Amino acid sequence: MENIAIYWWSFNPPTLWHIQVVKWVLEHTDIKKIIVAPSWDRLDKSHNIEHNNRKKLIEIFIKVLKESWVNVDLDLYFFEWKNNGITTTLQEEKYFKQKLWLEPTFIYWSDVVTHMHNWVWNDNKYIEKKLKKIFINRPGYEFKPQNYSLDNYILLDIPELIQVSSSVAREMIKNKQSVADILNPEIVKEIINNNLYTK
Repeated sequence: MENIAIYWWSFNPPTLWHIQVVKWVLEHTDIKKIIVAPSWDRLDKSHNIEHNNRKKLIEIFIKVLKESWVNVDLDLYFFEWKNNGITTTLQEEKYFKQKLWLEPTFIYWSDVVTHMHNWVWNDNKYIEKKLKKIFINRPGYEFKPQNYSLDNYILLDIPELIQVSSSVAREMIKNKQSVADILNPEIVKEIINNNLYTK
């Protein structure tokens, strides 16, 4: 049975950093497949882009990875969910357990440990203790698992990590700065052709 990781972020837009993470996890862990599961247009997070435009960028991201023979799939269940509330990690885990007949691993930035304990429905520290996790070491953040009673995780350091967030990419586009060094050329072309992130 394959070990599968869920990459559940906004990907708004997908950057070269997202590609780097997918490839590194597959090359340096026992994970055999990554499922990209983008979040819905959440009430607590502004996406600054039309839903279908974000979907197209994510589809290009998946196509670019598959063309490099990366074992990745796209699951749009929660992306198309249209729930009025906030999707939780435990809802996502339950969905994938039922779909895949296994307990998936979730990929996070390392600094999310500072607020995991506040996540909804996290009874008895289930997320910290039981959920299978891969933390990507965020540059500039000192990861101290002993402060959060963490179990069932691994920490990955990615050498020469491209240090760019999607929010930085959006701000650069808005300010008419080149994003050629941080986004895939096909994604850049889609953004330019549809005048995305300019407002």
